[in-house]
Amino acid sequence: MTIQSPSVKLLKVAATKATARAVAAKTKVREAKATLKQARKSFKMEKRAAKEARQKVDAALATVRKPAKPAGAPKASPPKAEPKSAPKSAAKKTKPRAGSTPRAPKASRTMRSAADVAKSVIERLHAPPPVLPPEPIIPADPPAAGDSSAGAPAKS
Repeated sequence: MTIQSPSVKLLKVAATKATARAVAAKTKVREAKATLKQARKSFKMEKRAAKEARQKVDAALATVRKPAKPAGAPKASPPKAEPKSAPKSAAKKTKPRAGSTPRAPKASRTMRSAADVAKSVIERLHAPPPVLPPEPIIPADPPAAGDSSAGAPAKS
């Protein structure tokens, strides 16, 4: 029989307590991961719902917009004299396109996030180089037999 010293007993007790704390910490980490996963799922669902709601609003706004007046409709105010040299293609530009979506404000179109810029730079770096058309071969014209000054430097 071996007699255990009191310090060995204390070390064994401390080891079992540390093991129990490690198991409890591992359980807490698993619970936290599960909670985070659930929060991510709900965030994605809310984000998707917000996107769908925005699309419905945009679609509703597109249908509510004023329809173009027919050409024969009377105008509310007396017509002003327009110059006769006005191009006729201007009327085609004002006609709304079918299925157009409203654009974002100008300020948001000009500013890109750093992540977007980095992504486009990385895509450009990974893309193969552009294929350029072959350069045309221009034959060197030999100087004419009667023209002796073409190859010789001019004397002054």
